[in-house]
Amino acid sequence: MVPSDRRLLIVEDSPTMRKVMRRFLDATGYVIFEAGDGEEALRLAARERPDVILLDRQIPLLDGYGVLASLQTDPDLGEVPVVLVTSHSEPEDVADGLRRGAHDYLRKPFEQPELVARVHAAMRTKALRDELRARNAQLERLVSTDLLTGLLNRGATADHLRALVSRSQRHGLALSVVLLDVDGIGDVNAERGHAAGDTVLETVAARVRSQLREEDAAGRWSGDELLVVAPDTAAGGVGSLVARLRGAVDAEPVVLEAQAVAISVSAGAATWSDGDDAEALVRRAEHELAAGRAQRRGPAPHG
Repeated sequence: MVPSDRRLLIVEDSPTMRKVMRRFLDATGYVIFEAGDGEEALRLAARERPDVILLDRQIPLLDGYGVLASLQTDPDLGEVPVVLVTSHSEPEDVADGLRRGAHDYLRKPFEQPELVARVHAAMRTKALRDELRARNAQLERLVSTDLLTGLLNRGATADHLRALVSRSQRHGLALSVVLLDVDGIGDVNAERGHAAGDTVLETVAARVRSQLREEDAAGRWSGDELLVVAPDTAAGGVGSLVARLRGAVDAEPVVLEAQAVAISVSAGAATWSDGDDAEALVRRAEHELAAGRAQRRGPAPHG
């Protein structure tokens, strides 16, 4: 059974030929769109995102080769299989179209079985490409994701931060980081086991994620430390970000073995300044985190 959401764009200047193609393909279940010239074809392709394009080579305003060239400049449409339809039967013409990026060639006049078979083959090619792209994206996510928290892992976080520091160096754009350390997680591990500590860390990560903008990122920086990377956030705005993060984490306790346990985080923030690289920016956040902890503990007693 053909998926009903597969989309086919027929580009043909003859209304009679478009009617014939549609009649031949009606039983396939594809969602079919029609265009009568090259410019209309590009507009429809951009709007409808077809899975396959049946493209007549000789159409007005912009011929089939021109449409094919324009499609290949679009990152979303460049891999859509295009079946060129033509009355030219010379091998050189077929080879020329394939060199220009066509997936297949269909010569006029054609019979219904050949048209359907070539469209089906192009649809299978598109489905396989989509599946491969999805699997590659999934693999990339797995490689860059911390499995416990679902945040970025340290390597991916460091790469992302370095890219944003480079952006700030080139364009002078604001950038801040917040280093969060989960308070008392060592005691949880010691008293309740590492599974309980993992639950605390997962909960903290989820609450931190809930406070991020789309452009922000968070990663697991070390065992119980999370690093939040906030582009376009200057020194004047990082304080409110820290307050939001801490407020979200300690808003309610986490339940461990039917017992409510309060959780909180310590935080250290730093904002990019000229001359900082990624490592220097994180070191300043680490210094602020350590200073904040020391301040909360108060001065050491005199002997």
